[in-house]
Amino acid sequence: MRRRISTILILLMFITISHAQSKKDLIQEVDGLRTQLRESETALSESKRQERIASAKVESYEAQVNELKETNGNLLKNLNSFTEASNKRSDHINSTLESLVQKEAQLRIINDELSRRDSITLAVFTQFKQTLGSDPKITVSNGAVAVVMDNSYMFGENSKNFKVQDKAEAIIANIGSVLKANPSLDIQIVSNSNLVESKDNKLNNWEIGTQQASAVARILESKYGIEPKRIIATGKSELGLYSIETATEIIVQPKFYEFYKLVKESMK
Repeated sequence: MRRRISTILILLMFITISHAQSKKDLIQEVDGLRTQLRESETALSESKRQERIASAKVESYEAQVNELKETNGNLLKNLNSFTEASNKRSDHINSTLESLVQKEAQLRIINDELSRRDSITLAVFTQFKQTLGSDPKITVSNGAVAVVMDNSYMFGENSKNFKVQDKAEAIIANIGSVLKANPSLDIQIVSNSNLVESKDNKLNNWEIGTQQASAVARILESKYGIEPKRIIATGKSELGLYSIETATEIIVQPKFYEFYKLVKESMK
């Protein structure tokens, strides 16, 4: 009986010890789980904190991206505006260059024509010098050659006379030969008479000057075959005169109308 009781007691002790050990293990396990829970909660909190930081960074990045997009859009817009303005300036520059090229070509034509006219004028001046010598005054001015002869030599001492003297016709003959050899030149004969005394001396002077210039023109036409359409005969008085001397000028120059027509056509 005692043995049986002892066995039961031993069994109860074993069960009690086993139960105590299991409880201890359970407590330890619970403590471990609590520790893991706290660690998990801490990790979760840290994760949430990191998530908030990441979200803030994402929002910041998104704001920066949007700002960069806006800035990029403005830059592209400005670039397009600049490109458009640059293209317009380029077109304007090209148009200006094209216009300058055209103007240069036009000026070249005019300059070449002026050079040609100057060459003709110089050649005629040389011919007059060689033909007439140093007796009459020969000048070059504004692209024209002028042969100036005193009216007392051309028409005598009588200031009202408009008949050319025989001695003066020798010079007119030489002038006629030069004019005949240069049919492209226009001729203007200008005679000035300002010595006539009368109540209306200016009118008389113009009339006499015109008659004297016309007399020289008739000789050039009738004796030396100069076409009358090339000649303009003009009388001057004291108020419309290059100088106050009584003189007759034969002014020769390349046709102005042809030059004007050339300039007008080249400027179109």
